[in-house]
Amino acid sequence: MKACVAALIWSCLTLPVLAQDQGSSAVLHLAFPDAPARFDVVPGRAGLTRFSALDAISLEGQAGRARLVIELALQPDAGPDPQPLDARVIYRRDGFGTAWQSIAPPGPDSFAFHDLALSGPHPRIAGTFTLPLCHRATLLETPDPERCKIATGRFDTVLQLD
Repeated sequence: MKACVAALIWSCLTLPVLAQDQGSSAVLHLAFPDAPARFDVVPGRAGLTRFSALDAISLEGQAGRARLVIELALQPDAGPDPQPLDARVIYRRDGFGTAWQSIAPPGPDSFAFHDLALSGPHPRIAGTFTLPLCHRATLLETPDPERCKIATGRFDTVLQLD
């Protein structure tokens, strides 16, 4: 069963995606031990999905084999200083397997948004985060709350409407 789940996850991670013009500012930055400082947003992997009760945002960046994923759930039309309803940050040095992941829910002030324009034809998001990332030995295990390190980062990209 675990092998099937791992194979399914791997196949989803390697699916081709449609190219998207992100512009020159489509970057994610991370300050974390042994992590690349800059991640280029993977084309087609910076998206906004609107639901009636929340806006789901997913950003994925790569630097060589390393991956950084930021997932956010915000209230629609949340106002000038929103806090995520839920958030997850995942850093994988080798792109698959061992990971460092935030533990939900995020603390207050874990995220700050400097440019949040989710309505209209060209949604965009820019901001910063500071939160602990906890070691996760495999994709099938939960993060270990005893092995955490503080990560800080920033993001700035246009979003594709899903």
